[in-house]
Amino acid sequence: MTTRQGLLPTIHPIRLLYPIALAHLAIELCTNYLPVVYPRLRETMGLSYAQVGFVAFVLGAGASLMQLPFGYASDRWDRRRIIVLSILWAGSLMGLVGLSHSYWTLVALVGLGSLGSAAFHPAGATAAGSIATTRRGATLSVFSVSGTLGTALSPLLITAGITRAGLSATIMLIPLALLMGLLVYRASSWIADAWHSSEAGKSQASAGGAALQDGSLVGLILAVLAVMCRSWFQVSLVTYLPEWLQSEGWSLANSGQMLTALLVSISAGTLLGGSLSDRIGRWQVLALSLGLLGPAQWLFMTASGPAQVTWLMLTGALIGASFPVSVVMAQETWPQGVGLASALVMGLGWLPGGIGASVTGLLADQTSLTAALGWLIIPPALGLACALLYGAVWTRHNR
Repeated sequence: MTTRQGLLPTIHPIRLLYPIALAHLAIELCTNYLPVVYPRLRETMGLSYAQVGFVAFVLGAGASLMQLPFGYASDRWDRRRIIVLSILWAGSLMGLVGLSHSYWTLVALVGLGSLGSAAFHPAGATAAGSIATTRRGATLSVFSVSGTLGTALSPLLITAGITRAGLSATIMLIPLALLMGLLVYRASSWIADAWHSSEAGKSQASAGGAALQDGSLVGLILAVLAVMCRSWFQVSLVTYLPEWLQSEGWSLANSGQMLTALLVSISAGTLLGGSLSDRIGRWQVLALSLGLLGPAQWLFMTASGPAQVTWLMLTGALIGASFPVSVVMAQETWPQGVGLASALVMGLGWLPGGIGASVTGLLADQTSLTAALGWLIIPPALGLACALLYGAVWTRHNR
């Protein structure tokens, strides 16, 4: 009789990614629809832009800061159970958002729901990284793009629901999370041993490219700072894009479709960025994407018609190109602790996203939303400087 352990060596690594990819899609599907309901929430609750920004901050802070303790836990507990329970938790809490009747109930639901995302990402990224043997950029791209696809589908799904049944349609996420959690558990149960393989986990540091053998704390800090700058830009743009489009005369349905187009293009950029980094280098791809991000966003805001859609999708592709690259950069820069490095990039690196959305909201209240979004050209420029400094550190260590 052939055992499950005996079957593992014959399984292609991409097949091992299927349950993790499905889980990533599910967690993002449950937690990334808020931008399309903010306009309705502002109407029903009388929220200011600053209050909307604070909700985005709560979501971002909970999903980022709590990754560090959950990352520690994922090294000691069953990752498969953490992944499944995180889907059930996030779907249940975020599904109740549309039923909230007060601002602080909304804040509480979003804050608690964000813990599901925080629990998933360290466990999911570690499981995905543990099966990477070659072309780590491409492998992490598959993991990343499944999440960005879930992010893209989330506003489309909820927009369709609230246009027919109102805000209470968010409750559909509860049975959906139960179904997807069950599918992930069933699909992953027979390959669970691969997720816990210590030898595969150790191979992360050297798979698919060179690593800094003695590590570089400066390089790790620069990588995290670059991600912080990107997240500031991304979360602010995603949070206020539907509202800005509606202020420009777009309908709720069309603005939701534009947000979906942005998020789909982020997915496409994610696939391209990871594969490209395997060929031309990690920091080179990061610097290129951040350097072009500000001009692309400015062109989007000043264009009209089909050109505006084109520039928005290019902006999304540039955002997505740095996703898998930044995780692999951190792992290769700090090979003696790839789990910690990943948690820093995915957790601490995303914290400024919520802070940036709050600052953008405050600026919008004081000036206009158009002016506030115009200031978003600054964070990518700072991120570009960090990427170039990282390149200098990498070059010096690999002479």
